[in-house]
This record gives sequence, structure tokens and C-alpha cells, in this order.
Amino acid sequence: SLFPFMLDPQDEAERKEQRLAIIADHLGFSWTELARELDFSEEKINLIRVENPNSLQDQSHALLKCWAEKEGPHAAEAGLIKTLTRINRMDIVHLIETKIIKSAQDDTSSHTYAEIERTIAGDHSEGGKTSHNESHC
Repeated sequence: SLFPFMLDPQDEAERKEQRLAIIADHLGFSWTELARELDFSEEKINLIRVENPNSLQDQSHALLKCWAEKEGPHAAEAGLIKTLTRINRMDIVHLIETKIIKSAQDDTSSHTYAEIERTIAGDHSEGGKTSHNESHC
């Protein structure tokens, strides 16, 4: 594991969601580049774009959700982090490292991916947008 000081599997699952959320929140336009590096087809990338027309953030979240589903329960974030380095997004890697170390030190403020996603979904649900529940991974 990349962060050996986290042993509780429940915590680890939450932190994984947290890390994926951090990545998705900051990818911006890089999400397509990341998708290609992770071997997503152009067709798949376009599908994600079409299904999440509202924001790059939605598209990034959808991509990482698909990646996690594709990779299964043991999706190795180390690979994801290497890939971010490869596409010159060290800023995100550093952010994850500082955030995770911080959250390990003060566990009171941890938000799970599900909570974050609910917050995001809530932001524009009034606009009649159905929240992105169905993904074709």
C-alpha cells in the first residue's frame, strides 16, 4: 500500500474514496488524457462526455467511478498516481499526499466520496438534471 500507516480496512476504503474524489475534483481538462493513459477507448471517453454534459468535474468523477469498477475492489491507486505523474499532474499527487497525511492526523473531518458526490449532485438537482446514476462501465 502507498500509505502504510493506514491499517483499518474500513478507513482505507473511505480514504480511497476520498483520494478518488480529490483527483476528480482537480483533474479538469486532464481527465481525457488520464482516461487514455488508463486505456479507455475514445468511444468510452465520448460516452462519459455525453452522459455528463454539465461539468468537467462530473466527467472526472464518472471516469474514476468507471476505473474503480473496471479494476474491481482492489483497484490499485498506486498505478493511478503514477499515471497522474506521467501526465504532469504532480500537483494532484502532492495534494493527495498532504490531504491524506492530514486526514490521518485528524480523522474528525473525513468526507466520503459518497457524501461529496451527494453534495455535488445536490447542487444542480433543482435544474431538473437527473443525477448520473447509470454508468455503462
